[in-house]
Amino acid sequence: MNTRAHLQEHSHHDADRNRGVLHHLLGRWPSVVGLLALLLNLANGADPHVTAMIIIIASLCYLAASAIGRRSSGWIMVGVAGLAVVLARLTGLDPTVTLLVAGAGFAVFGFLRGRDIDRREFAAQVLAFLGFSALAVTAMMVAPLVAVYLAALAAIGHAAWDVVFFVRNRVVPRSLAEACFVLDLGLGVALLVAAWVGSF
Repeated sequence: MNTRAHLQEHSHHDADRNRGVLHHLLGRWPSVVGLLALLLNLANGADPHVTAMIIIIASLCYLAASAIGRRSSGWIMVGVAGLAVVLARLTGLDPTVTLLVAGAGFAVFGFLRGRDIDRREFAAQVLAFLGFSALAVTAMMVAPLVAVYLAALAAIGHAAWDVVFFVRNRVVPRSLAEACFVLDLGLGVALLVAAWVGSF
């Protein structure tokens, strides 16, 4: 009887622990999404060109959300930007140019909105988009090893940007900042590790 009671208690304890793990994972779903995106993008190895493209997309999402003035639009822009890249490739357009043009369009849109948005926040996102995009585009055009370090710098730099806006809880949803942080940091670290072990 005591043995049975002990087994039942142990079983309940395991079930509670499993529920706790599941609850924790559900609470951290943005990190899980970021990790899945990271694994997907590293399936064929760390690629500075892919990383650079992702950083442009991430910067565009922040800029667009700021220009629109709705934090929830950040997640929508992830899908829109991804679709824009796919359509650009299908129609023979340069995906990088497409994203940069979209960024310029959102910058103009935001400036035209004037006082309807937080202008200081918006100006910061415009400058960030310009800076991160400049690093990313340069990484796409230089020698492979230099490209790795530039793309890693852009990715880790944007991961720090994600932390800032996660803590401030501004511009984009915290869930997006969290997912983006996991993806950005992972890509940056993967590139540095690949460079240090001589893959490039």
